[in-house]
Amino acid sequence: MTMPAPARRLRLPRRPQARGALVAVLAAAGGAIAVAQPAFMRNMHTGPVVLPQVDPRAPVEDTIAVDGQQPRDRIESRDLPNPAPDTPAVLAEGEWLYDVYCAMCHGPAGLGDGQIAGHFRRMPNLALPHVQNYTDGWIYSIIGDGGFNMPPFAHSMSVDERWALVRHVKTFTRPDTP
Repeated sequence: MTMPAPARRLRLPRRPQARGALVAVLAAAGGAIAVAQPAFMRNMHTGPVVLPQVDPRAPVEDTIAVDGQQPRDRIESRDLPNPAPDTPAVLAEGEWLYDVYCAMCHGPAGLGDGQIAGHFRRMPNLALPHVQNYTDGWIYSIIGDGGFNMPPFAHSMSVDERWALVRHVKTFTRPDTP
């Protein structure tokens, strides 16, 4: 019966200078690989991904969304008709949404005198007569995309909720409301 040969062990040089040189070569090679970041070693911060709290990438030109609403700018939204009916239920929903999202800045009556209005240089008064000239689509785009100091609410409210809120905002400029 024959015995298997003993396993060979890696022998490190016995001289300290040779060990130091070997460690330096390995560190340099590891550093070069870490800096170069070959494609197979990409991490989430250097790879082709969208980082958290960063705007998503622009869609490819000449393509359309197949599973969502087409993004529009304020000018394109200006002439959008309001699909929400002018009913008491829609107005009540819009009033509730206004109290949740808008009243803290614009105030309960839309006068721009909300609780935190004093912390900003100018809070728009939604009851001014010129706001009556704003189209429903224009107000809808302001709610969705935000304003100068106003955050966008497109991700917080559904499309129907934003249209209901437009119906309520338009009641501030109606002459028949107190």
